[in-house]
Amino acid sequence: MTELVQLLSYPFMARALAAGLVVSVLAGLVGVFAVLRKGAFFGDAIAHSSLAGIAFGLLIGLPPFWPAALYTLFLAIALPSLKKNSRLPLDTLLGILLPLSMGTSVLIFSMLPGYQPDLISFLFGNILAVTTGDLIWLGALTVLALLLLLYLGPKLMAVTIDQDYSQITGVRVNRYEILYHALTALTILAGIQLVGVVLMNALLVIPASNVSLFAKSIKSMLIYTPVVAALTALAGIIVSAILDTPSGATIAVLSGLFFLGGLMIKKLRN
Repeated sequence: MTELVQLLSYPFMARALAAGLVVSVLAGLVGVFAVLRKGAFFGDAIAHSSLAGIAFGLLIGLPPFWPAALYTLFLAIALPSLKKNSRLPLDTLLGILLPLSMGTSVLIFSMLPGYQPDLISFLFGNILAVTTGDLIWLGALTVLALLLLLYLGPKLMAVTIDQDYSQITGVRVNRYEILYHALTALTILAGIQLVGVVLMNALLVIPASNVSLFAKSIKSMLIYTPVVAALTALAGIIVSAILDTPSGATIAVLSGLFFLGGLMIKKLRN
């Protein structure tokens, strides 16, 4: 217990826990929409695709998250138009964009051999290396996403539940599709340093899926999913620091174990 208290007193742990709390709450809220839409693959594809923006930023000497932000937001805004003009399903388009983006990122990283350790960090996260500057950036990004969600959330939820009815009642469905994609992209960007692009769905999808096992309404999902996501992230950060394990992988494993525990509890109740 003494060692744990001492560990929590370190500034790097305070920054890591603050970042984990902020990002997990946002991921939990957006994750509710992802689960209700049955769109887990979308978040996964966008997360992996963001690596192309990160690689391009490193290639031209810019802070990598800014090109990643531009690239993922471009994809988020362009996808509805691509879907409409190509008449291909969204999962097919994502199946095209994912290998294209990943292939591009691998080619660029192959030109930058000195950045191989950074590649591992981007893939699997390194929350314990969060700086004060990173924390400010994460906070600003999260506040922006939360404001968008607070202001436009009710109509976004209506479009999520029933697009046809929303269209009939005058809601501009395409606009809210773009908004949802942009919110997901912002959430993924915020979470890359926490769990990495590979494991981002651990926070975006698993907590919301876990809560959906017990929630009796969408409102309760929106209330409890951020709590579950935050507890998972904070527990994962602390465990990873104690055991000296990768933070992103630890959070992902705990998230999966919590979900399996939820399934067992639900089965016992029934």
